Amino acid sequence: MMGLGHRQSGVALITALLITALVTVAAVAMATRQQLDIRRTGNLMEADQAWQYALGVEAWARQVLAADDNSRDTLDYLKDPWAAAVPSLPVEGGSVQGTVEDLQGRFNLNNLVDASGNKPVPAQEKILQNLLGRVAATDAKLNLSPFLTDAVVDWLDTRPDVYRNGGAEDGDYLSLTPPYRAANRPMVSPSEMLAVAGFSARAVAKLTPLVATLPGPTKLNVNTAPEMVLIGLDTKLTPQMTQQIVAYRKKTPFDSAADFAQYLKSEFDITVDANLVDVKSEYFLVNALASIGRSNVQLYSLLKRSNNKVTTLQRSIGVY
Repeated sequence: MMGLGHRQSGVALITALLITALVTVAAVAMATRQQLDIRRTGNLMEADQAWQYALGVEAWARQVLAADDNSRDTLDYLKDPWAAAVPSLPVEGGSVQGTVEDLQGRFNLNNLVDASGNKPVPAQEKILQNLLGRVAATDAKLNLSPFLTDAVVDWLDTRPDVYRNGGAEDGDYLSLTPPYRAANRPMVSPSEMLAVAGFSARAVAKLTPLVATLPGPTKLNVNTAPEMVLIGLDTKLTPQMTQQIVAYRKKTPFDSAADFAQYLKSEFDITVDANLVDVKSEYFLVNALASIGRSNVQLYSLLKRSNNKVTTLQRSIGVY
């Protein structure tokens, strides 16, 4: 009987220890999960706060652009208030900064076809061909060719047939792995070039700061366009000429398309179609970066300014 009692006591002790161990494991698991939940909630709150700060930069940009429009200033140039970057500002838990860029200072890829969507625009093709040629000259590894303009036209136009020798349509894309079709519509982001035949990731990275994908036909703002974009206006333009243009406009912005055309004619004996350029812009890109705790939000906002009103057309995170 004594032996039986000892065995029962031993079993009871082992059972008690097992229960204690299980309770301890459960308690640790619950505590760990609670910590993870708290951290997850904190991360979500920080991310939401960063998002709100980024939207605040966008709201600031809309106000500045509207005020500039209301000032009756007939020009958009790089000394306008909107062109001043927001430096890194301390906020509760982190920092926020941002910039506003005139997207009409870039070449609009959607200009390559007309409003109907099926007719290429030769004057715009020449600009992109020149631009591709000049960019290719800076880095032989880009494998860029002016003929890639044909592939972009085919990506945009609604026609099923290949435009020219450098073009590509569904038949070319469906043979890839994975297969896909040509968009046959306007681009919504410069990153779409990655899907166009002939464009490498390296080439797209080089071209992205120089091109835009704006709705509808737009004109190039010669007061904000960088040298590499300006040089695409004519094959006769040289880097030295575009440097002179940029230096001149810093002191005296061009007050009309005709003024710019006259300047090129008098200074370099180069004739540029004044209908392709402008000195006023409608489309702007806001690049806002908000960092709160461990959360970073980089917001790109496409804004349109028209009739003293600024509206947000598109938002994207991390890439325009």
